[in-house]
Amino acid sequence: MKRKIIKSVIATSCLVMLLAGCQQGAPSSSTSQQNNNNKQGKPVEIEFWYGNGGVIGETTKSLVEQFNQSQNEVKVNAVFQETTNNIGKKLLTAIVGNVVPDVVQLNARFWPTFAYNKALLPLDSYIQNDSNFDYSDFVDSFVKNTLIDGKTYTLPFNRSTSILYYNKDIVKEIGLDPEHPVSTWDELMAAAKKATVVKDGKTDRFGFSTYLPPLYYYSLMWSNGGDIFSPDQKEVVLDQAPAIQGLEMYRSMIYDTKTMMQPTGGTTTDSGQELVNFKNGKVAFLVASTADLSEIQKSIKFNLGVGFVPKFKEYAVTTSSGGNLAIVAKAPKEKQDAAWKFIKFLTDKQQTIYFTQHTGYMPIRKSAVASPEMVKFYEQNPFFKTAVDELPYGRALPVVPDFDKIEAELQKAIGKTYAQNVPAQESMKEAAVQIRAIMKK
Repeated sequence: MKRKIIKSVIATSCLVMLLAGCQQGAPSSSTSQQNNNNKQGKPVEIEFWYGNGGVIGETTKSLVEQFNQSQNEVKVNAVFQETTNNIGKKLLTAIVGNVVPDVVQLNARFWPTFAYNKALLPLDSYIQNDSNFDYSDFVDSFVKNTLIDGKTYTLPFNRSTSILYYNKDIVKEIGLDPEHPVSTWDELMAAAKKATVVKDGKTDRFGFSTYLPPLYYYSLMWSNGGDIFSPDQKEVVLDQAPAIQGLEMYRSMIYDTKTMMQPTGGTTTDSGQELVNFKNGKVAFLVASTADLSEIQKSIKFNLGVGFVPKFKEYAVTTSSGGNLAIVAKAPKEKQDAAWKFIKFLTDKQQTIYFTQHTGYMPIRKSAVASPEMVKFYEQNPFFKTAVDELPYGRALPVVPDFDKIEAELQKAIGKTYAQNVPAQESMKEAAVQIRAIMKK
């Protein structure tokens, strides 16, 4: 795939020109006040946009408070923006309006759109010149999702992957081992059929469900030898058999055996009915995010089980889920320097441990994984370790221009199959045509 300048995150034809000066200093949301503060010796104030609510949001705010209390050089004002995707849209508006935040939490798959447009500050000079920052300590599979052409534009923060949740009580009811009920998709399909309950012609309990976004489908493609692109990323292979089989399996479970609840939503801030039904005992098995773990444990009245996402030929999960931290290129230099101190704090070992233990997200640092605190935590909370054990099977999505548009086409295809019973071969073929057109622009 040829490198190219991204035209927009949304349909805005003039974005390239508007972002052309992104690396030049421009007013942030509190620059005038900041100038006065500097003269009075007050801390540098920066604005941080974050996009997770619930337990995750509360934990993020707690970390901000810890940072503010730990020193007197920088004060962070945290602003909740509903979702990381919403941050992307609002950041575009802020850049166009020339009033920007200083540091942002962006979707781990869509941040390249801004980096290719020079809207994000490369972090390499900070990394190289900060002797107290150990870049090599980040988990390798997360680092791959921070780079473009060898330059680091983001740091991993709240990173997750998919795992299999299941209701142990239902598993016992259908005669399976409650500790290891399934490992393959064939076994899952059989278990889902046993777990499905129909009353008066209506499904009272589904055997299985998952979320709508493609993030929860990539593992099926990879596990079966399929992918979006060829290894050199020049050809679209989304419409080939290995990539299609998993979606056709889902279609059959929804419409033929009627053992799968139709996915309609699902994010960590706006969880769909799939998660609600699982927590209410109306879905037996659910593929969802590790970030859902804390919320699930607080909400259920049944015995919970957690395992790897089932496999076809081999286990495979994406490590490109969640959010990364970035410094906005248009922020003034003093605020960029302050923002670096902040994201350095957020991604340090101790904060990684705190964030992981309170949210269910994966530890982003190797030292955190091996720390006595996490070893003890995993012994006491083995479910949280499932995602870490899956990491050897983790794969990062390609960091390519317009991936947000590419994934949008994939979601349309998946959605058609889920909602309209469109055969997977047909919906994926349509998506492949559209993605090839995107790549040629």
